[in-house]
Amino acid sequence: MGLGPLVDVILREHTHKPLHGDALFIGRQTVSLTRDEAIAKLQSYGIPSAIDPASIEIDTSTIHHRPGFETSISDVSFLRLLGLRNIRALDHSSYEKAEIIHDLRRPLPWRLRRSADIVIDGSTLDNVFTPATVLQNFARLLKPGGRLFMLNAGSPYDTAYVLTTPMWYVDYFVANGFADCKVYVVVGDEMNLDKKNFDKKNFNVFYVDLAQIESRRREMGRFLSLRPLSIVVFAEKGTRSTWDKLPIQQDYRSPEEWQTYLSNVAAIAQSKRPHLLASNTGRFVSDSEVKGGHIYIAAD
Repeated sequence: MGLGPLVDVILREHTHKPLHGDALFIGRQTVSLTRDEAIAKLQSYGIPSAIDPASIEIDTSTIHHRPGFETSISDVSFLRLLGLRNIRALDHSSYEKAEIIHDLRRPLPWRLRRSADIVIDGSTLDNVFTPATVLQNFARLLKPGGRLFMLNAGSPYDTAYVLTTPMWYVDYFVANGFADCKVYVVVGDEMNLDKKNFDKKNFNVFYVDLAQIESRRREMGRFLSLRPLSIVVFAEKGTRSTWDKLPIQQDYRSPEEWQTYLSNVAAIAQSKRPHLLASNTGRFVSDSEVKGGHIYIAAD
């Protein structure tokens, strides 16, 4: 598992609202940045390093540590650069040296509920048999005000076990009254894929425009590209957010359910948070591939 585009999402969020408190990785994460590249990345966002660059640790734990990146920094060091101190990983076993061992297909023990200010999933949910249960557990891990960063597969490339749609994520966080939710479709250029390093891939980014949900209804959320797709999700838990409400697909909501749903969408729309991800190259995805309320985000 790896952070990939979540590196930029996390840094952009940090410039908007600095990360703090207890951070939890869902599995150890590969960060394909050297020490110098990590410092340069922070500088590009105007973020000063919170630690001495000489103290940045090299990744020795992840099994996806790729050839050619023997000098990649560890996931813990990446967050320490931002000033975070209490950083742990949760996994179903200790094979990548996680500090917390728990199977997220099972209910969370009380000690883990509301235990994290930041939860980062770099492709766990798309590799489990019960993704809805895992998503609910992510919400339960968060403290009120906590923030969730997710990167998971949106198409059957590579080794994804299950696939979910962008609206599957939107509906869960809307139904449970989260304070903010941003969902992005990242489309890879299959003609320019570098399996070793996400940063060398060309990709276009589209966001799910919540303002179009009411008018589009059952036409909302379809993305028909044959290219490799990833789904990036950011969600912020509110003081009254729940975790156990089960969404109903837009095709089958009653008028009363639509009223509650759209009320929650309107509350999310009040957020002043800027977008957290953008394309890294010119647009190569055609209009015919994009349906259902997705808006292109250019590199600039």
